[in-house]
Amino acid sequence: MYKKTLFILFVFVVGCDSSTTVYKPVSSGNIHSVSVVIENTLWKQSPGKELQKVFSSEFLGLPQQEPMFTLNQIPPSIFTDFTRESRNIIVVSKSSKDSAFIHTNKFASPQKILYINGKTNKSLVEQINKISKRATFVFKNNEIKEKQKRIRNSTSKTKELDSIGVNLTMSSGYKLFKKGNSNKFWFQRETKKGSVNILVYTLPLFEKTPDLDRIIFLRDSIGKVFVPGRNKDSYLITEEAYRPYFFKTKVNSLNAFETRGTWEVVNDYMAGPFLNYYIKDKKNNRTLVVEGFVFSPSVRKREYLIEIEAIIRSLKIL
Repeated sequence: MYKKTLFILFVFVVGCDSSTTVYKPVSSGNIHSVSVVIENTLWKQSPGKELQKVFSSEFLGLPQQEPMFTLNQIPPSIFTDFTRESRNIIVVSKSSKDSAFIHTNKFASPQKILYINGKTNKSLVEQINKISKRATFVFKNNEIKEKQKRIRNSTSKTKELDSIGVNLTMSSGYKLFKKGNSNKFWFQRETKKGSVNILVYTLPLFEKTPDLDRIIFLRDSIGKVFVPGRNKDSYLITEEAYRPYFFKTKVNSLNAFETRGTWEVVNDYMAGPFLNYYIKDKKNNRTLVVEGFVFSPSVRKREYLIEIEAIIRSLKIL
């Protein structure tokens, strides 16, 4: 009788457990794209305009303007089946209660869905602004992780960086292009119309917190000795016509300074965007600098900058 009771209990527990396991398909969508589920009329009115203002704002640091996210509007009537499998979704609805919240992996995985509800157009706009900063961060982080996952599917081991105790996850398209002394490395991936480049080098640990002018000076100094242009006496510098964006940030829990801007080449007609991180490596009493820059004339460059950030944020100190 005791064994029979145990068996029945086991079957009950297993049955209950299996019933809660729900298969969720792998999410889909282009990098930095967001599906916006909203009525056509609302999309054309203030809520839709505010969404576009917030989420299609300028992607910082590009020579030509591109949106932060590509928004794809979907009427609620067709938000079914595969349209629910988008990786990033915003759902806007008229409701008796004002609210804004983010749901994770509801219809697919990985997935982030931002729900915005409001009684009136005005309250919808207020809810959009209330959660915009957090939602932008969540969507961006989701996309960095997705890009890192895609890179891992074709990973190249950066064994060259073992000598300085650093690991970066890059796709197999990246090759060591140049090495300088024992602490400067230049990796390059060729594209149809140019290249995507990753620089890694070390500097002494900052005694004082650097400002943007100091970062530019150090960056240009390295460019002069390590990143030549195509012509004699040509080399990479920070473009003087546009002041870069400068932020405090963290890279895998390490304090860092992020600089986004455009570069140019002295004595040559070359230019493009760059993304630079000065990372405080207390463990090794040094500053670790990792930068990516793109040369790809007449081509949109947002995807390349996202790729660069995904690579840099894969950083591990060995």
